[in-house]
Amino acid sequence: MATHPMKQGTYQVSSGYGPRWGTFHAGLDFAAPIGTPIYAAADGAVVEGRERYNVSGFGSWIWLDCQDSVGKDFIYGHVKHDGILVKAGDRVRAGQQIGVVGNEGESTGPHLHFEVWGSPGRLGGAHQDPAPYLANAAQPGEAQPGGAVARPVGKQGGTIFGVDVSEHQNGMSLAQANLEGLEFAIIRTTDGTYKDRCYRSHLEDAEGAGMLTAAYHYLRNPSEGTTIQQQVQASLEVMGDAKRPMWIDVETNAGLHVDHIRQCKAEFERRGVRVIGVYSYVPYWEGRISPSEPDSHEFGAFWVAAYGANPRGKPREIYPGDHHRQWDYPLGNQKPALWQFGSNALVAGHAVDINAYRGTRAELEALFTGKQEQELSMADIQRILDHIDRKTEETKRYVDIRITDPIGSDVKDIRQQLTGGRDKIVREDGTVDIEASYPGWKHLGVNEKGKGITPVDALALMIQILVRIERKLDQLLGGKR
Repeated sequence: MATHPMKQGTYQVSSGYGPRWGTFHAGLDFAAPIGTPIYAAADGAVVEGRERYNVSGFGSWIWLDCQDSVGKDFIYGHVKHDGILVKAGDRVRAGQQIGVVGNEGESTGPHLHFEVWGSPGRLGGAHQDPAPYLANAAQPGEAQPGGAVARPVGKQGGTIFGVDVSEHQNGMSLAQANLEGLEFAIIRTTDGTYKDRCYRSHLEDAEGAGMLTAAYHYLRNPSEGTTIQQQVQASLEVMGDAKRPMWIDVETNAGLHVDHIRQCKAEFERRGVRVIGVYSYVPYWEGRISPSEPDSHEFGAFWVAAYGANPRGKPREIYPGDHHRQWDYPLGNQKPALWQFGSNALVAGHAVDINAYRGTRAELEALFTGKQEQELSMADIQRILDHIDRKTEETKRYVDIRITDPIGSDVKDIRQQLTGGRDKIVREDGTVDIEASYPGWKHLGVNEKGKGITPVDALALMIQILVRIERKLDQLLGGKR
């Protein structure tokens, strides 16, 4: 349900949507005194809030992604910066106060500039006239239908954070990092042939806390004094029996040729270590590798380093948001899977490199390990349902036929239908074992002893299959059923 961004009686519409002063005005302006409350127009997630200042034109703004609830993004411009109540990653409810009116940026007086963007949002969508959206909008504070918490921005339910560490973070508690909300750690094994002395302790700390883990090797140009085979061997010696999937760090000042990366990946894989992909930063991949900006798909996923202003603070407070343009900036013809968005994150008492992954923990684990959870396709599900329908119809037809038999044989027939009849086992003395087990219906399947299962067993199995199907459908549909 739509909610008005301001309470009735606290504002006046000062400018509409459309051509204005030789340009196009992409929103509605609500004139009001500085400090007048403004509210979330729907359930959603904050893409950018109080962490952004000096936004072109607006001075300060709030950007809400409400695609999951109403299929819209909302932009609030000229918001009083020290009156912004939300930050990137926060989830908000319709009618919740998120800030106050200001006079920031290119403004002729205190007002709220309010924009509405259609699917898929401000990036890729188009702005729309807010007036129709607000025509029957509820006032902030009115009861809202439903009550489900809005899903966070991101694919399959959110964004998770993690660190990459080396001996430079010796003494840092990754268990504490996990308590502070971080879910993965990428741990250095080697720099060239230099062996990181903290790999094992970091790994045990992280995995003991339940974090996902991977390793990384800082690749040196052989011109710096060591062959790639020597570097990989050193990395393997550091890992020992604790081998983990590997990222190849590509950023040495000596420059690299694409063949060096190929050789490194091939050597790790020859030695039984999965290579997830490569790590680098934008200017390096675009200009320091020979040839310039090679296609990166052959190496796996891309993990990009791009810090921007690189503010200091807690990970979620300094994260630029799931809709930041860096997520859509391709390097080597692919967008990043991981983004190292800063090096000043405050985690477990240390200032560290901080990384974001847009997706679930299970999806990140699949990226690291390469092991995708086997899912039933819709065709598989339909085949199972069709099989169940056929067996149900066959049973019905059989019962319809047998019901005409004499009543004296009904009990026997029912017993045989439920059990499949009896196996006649002849003993060595020639007598028949009338207590022998029933063979069941082998065309319904067999048990671990090779005997056919009964209709009761088959029904129990069908129930189990239906439960699994329901779970898979929930996964396929993202819980939207």
